[in-house]
Amino acid sequence: MRRILTRLLVAVALSLASVGAGTAVVITPAQAAYGAVKWPATGVITSRVNDRCPGFDNHDGYDIAGNYRSVVSAAYGGRVGFIGTDPGGYGKYVIINHVNGWSTLYAHMDGYVSRMRVGEYFNRGDGIGYMGYTGGVSPPGVGGTHLHFEMLRNNSAQVWNSAGSCGQRVTRNSSIPFDFVGLN
Repeated sequence: MRRILTRLLVAVALSLASVGAGTAVVITPAQAAYGAVKWPATGVITSRVNDRCPGFDNHDGYDIAGNYRSVVSAAYGGRVGFIGTDPGGYGKYVIINHVNGWSTLYAHMDGYVSRMRVGEYFNRGDGIGYMGYTGGVSPPGVGGTHLHFEMLRNNSAQVWNSAGSCGQRVTRNSSIPFDFVGLN
């Protein structure tokens, strides 16, 4: 709908300009703000999307190794769409739904904040839970404590590997250097 409205406005402005009725103004659709999504945890990147860091498996998200029970924050504002437990995989995990088909998944958490409920709204940067090693990961001391973090679009994992590299330290609530088109 936005695209149709934009095209209509541009066409009207160009028509008016051609008959001398005014100055043409071209309106462009809103673009995603670079860095609008924030890192949800503090730690070291040990795995990226479909990119194996030495000694770690490939999968659909970034792994951020950090301190047990450190705070995990919402990477972008949205409503909780799912809270669950997957004993052999994600462990305790949450999915937050955003705009334009985007959602974020946070897995292997030790627990959630007390107001965690399906439908609850969290602002970008709000604490949602605590880093852990639940599900199919190793216990602490063997590299198990971490957050598995995915960006999904229409329920499909997205590849955004240029945002961070293996061994890079990231800080909770700092901007992710990537444009997630449609999040603005």
